[in-house]
Amino acid sequence: MLIENEDDVLVCGRDGTLLRGSAAIGFHAVPCETDARFSKMVKFSGKIYLSSYANPRGVFVYDGTSVRRVYSGLQPELEDVHTVDAGDDALWAIGSRDIARFDGTS
Repeated sequence: MLIENEDDVLVCGRDGTLLRGSAAIGFHAVPCETDARFSKMVKFSGKIYLSSYANPRGVFVYDGTSVRRVYSGLQPELEDVHTVDAGDDALWAIGSRDIARFDGTS
């Protein structure tokens, strides 16, 4: 769960589920291109990043409209990402075998 404010709450889970809304206005499903199993989400540089621990594994981004997979360009591509976290200057993607840092550019 990610609470932006009392009227804007995001909840993620299995089968590509990302819900947005609040108790006052209800929740709606955000369009998602995948059946990923989201485990965590964090806000970084104005976007919401989600981790998926099951196929398809990796990092996904919600840009305010829909959810899509993020391709890092690393070889091999990020897999088994179970956690995303962010500080002031970087987004971190962490898995059993992978760790990656994104500063907003590379």
